[in-house]
Amino acid sequence: MEPLRIVVVGASAAGLSAAQEARKTNPHAAITLISEERHLPYHRPSLTERIGDDSVEMRPTFYLQKESWFSEQKIEFLRGVRVTKIDPSAQAVFLADGERVPFDRLVIAVGAVPFVPLAGALAKERVFAVRTLDDARRVAQCALQCRESIVVGGGLLGLEAANALLKRSHRVHIIELADRMLPMQLDPEGSLFFHRIVEKNGIVVHLSAQTDQILGEERAMGILLKDGTELSAEMVVFSVGVRANTAMAKEAGIAVNRGIVVNERMETSVPGVFAAGDCAEFPGVPQLWMPAVKEGAVAGANAAGGMAVFRSEAYPAVLRVFGTQLYSAGDIGRDPHTMYDILRAADESAGRYTALFFREGRLTGGILIGDIKKAGALTKEIAAGVTKEDALVFLEET
Repeated sequence: MEPLRIVVVGASAAGLSAAQEARKTNPHAAITLISEERHLPYHRPSLTERIGDDSVEMRPTFYLQKESWFSEQKIEFLRGVRVTKIDPSAQAVFLADGERVPFDRLVIAVGAVPFVPLAGALAKERVFAVRTLDDARRVAQCALQCRESIVVGGGLLGLEAANALLKRSHRVHIIELADRMLPMQLDPEGSLFFHRIVEKNGIVVHLSAQTDQILGEERAMGILLKDGTELSAEMVVFSVGVRANTAMAKEAGIAVNRGIVVNERMETSVPGVFAAGDCAEFPGVPQLWMPAVKEGAVAGANAAGGMAVFRSEAYPAVLRVFGTQLYSAGDIGRDPHTMYDILRAADESAGRYTALFFREGRLTGGILIGDIKKAGALTKEIAAGVTKEDALVFLEET
């Protein structure tokens, strides 16, 4: 009997995890992993840090597997190879050079592409969006030649990019569409507290600001905001989120919404075809590294004949920038129709802020800024839904 042929397209968090789990589940399957990038799989969340620190690539944890691992696991790894078409009826994927790669089971893990709200912006010199290691290297190289930059987007990755550019001795502007910093991760008081920390580090933050156009003909010279404000800069980095890479799946007749629609087995609308990671859409799951790894494991196991099921979880936000740390988990008062009881403690001089959120006397979420050593304990207390009295002990100890 011929071995089961499993093809995984994409070799980041989800794709590598799928290949690993497929091999664990089926020792005899013929597994092919295809990556458009020429690099070994790497830790994508470290890319923004790489902008400001060349040594990030030297860390032993940056590359996820050694070259020898793929041969040891009998996984054929095709690097620097682009898949141009998926044909479920023919059970094959087609490569840019015309080669046909047949499969019995397919895992699509092609990730996402950066969202840039200005058409043609990336065609200009010194305008970037970071999604790959090569992107991060180009931004880092450009940063060495510049001293003033603009980051469009004040979310977690935008703040990390600004922090990295600050390490390159840049004067940095952040353009944020929202009326306060990190509205998804912080309450209004926490946003203001964090905002002051950011500005103390010399970052200029523009809230309720919308980018209208890139100044400069061929090379970025700054940005014009919708309100007419002109900001000068030598380089611009967009960090306003990503969009699921769904083009090939849609062309193949696979059901697509914002992402490739999958069930709890990570199976798409086409039997035998699975999707995982940022390109996939499962209710309530954000486009983050950890859920991508877990989705990939489920997709890989099932592609290899297993019966794995994906369970959605709550994923806390963690940020380390500008000499401080931030941790946000659970329900932090976002529902405008719900009455929350909130306990707060702030120490401006020490740079510490804590906020605990309760519904009907039970802890639902929490925020830590500055000292986040008790983040693990807070997560457990949120999961347990401890009472306000018990949480008070936690608050007094922070």
